[in-house]
Amino acid sequence: MNPSEKIRVAIIDDNKEFLESLKKHLLFFPKVEICGTASQYKQAKDLLLNKNLDLVFLDIEMPCKNGFELLDEVRKKGSTFSVIFYTAYDKYMIQALRESAFDYILKPINMEELKNAIERFKAQRNESTSLTQLPLYQGIQGMPEIIALPSNLGLKFIDKNRILLFRCINGGLLEKSSWEVLLTDYTTLKLGANTTADRIVQLMNKDRFLQINQSCIINLNYLNMVEYKTRSCLLIPPFNNLELTVSRTHLSKLREDFEVF
Repeated sequence: MNPSEKIRVAIIDDNKEFLESLKKHLLFFPKVEICGTASQYKQAKDLLLNKNLDLVFLDIEMPCKNGFELLDEVRKKGSTFSVIFYTAYDKYMIQALRESAFDYILKPINMEELKNAIERFKAQRNESTSLTQLPLYQGIQGMPEIIALPSNLGLKFIDKNRILLFRCINGGLLEKSSWEVLLTDYTTLKLGANTTADRIVQLMNKDRFLQINQSCIINLNYLNMVEYKTRSCLLIPPFNNLELTVSRTHLSKLREDFEVF
């Protein structure tokens, strides 16, 4: 992401008065582009899944399901935007921190507080951009490692270093599940219908790519830590917002392969 690009923002709040107020406040920031607003759960979910967003202002107390539940659903489908929770209550602050919230703002919106949050996000984005532009793994003599992956359209030639992970997407009742590649710029590539986890690991080299559950294979160069208690897989910044969990079976194998003490 180019630091000069606008920050693509969405606002989710069932209170339309607060929603419009925040929207008017954000219009004072030329670097902010409001890509959509939603006041109902289904509408909000569709917005978060179908827009390429950088930052979401998310209310916590909403009808049907709360903001935490909404965030959990869209993150499980691969959404990676940052979140600023904004609410009339401070009792949710600890849980917001546990959800890796970028910030937490109380209603009514204070312009100075909002400005500080936007500036912090811009600074973090600039730092993240510099990280993603530099490959974290360099092959022999710094040359890219090009590999051909079978997609639905043909062979796609990709540098291994740009591959963050492979994941299996549930196709629902009428569509078969399929594997896709998630790259470090967050673009995706759907793989051929006959792709399997075993074939991916074999193709990519098991010393570089690790299967953590039945539907996810990660590039070890981007892995930061695996927590035994929660079985969470934490990636290095700026990819640490992705929620990944290693299965019990794969965790046991991981410990056998890597624990030396």
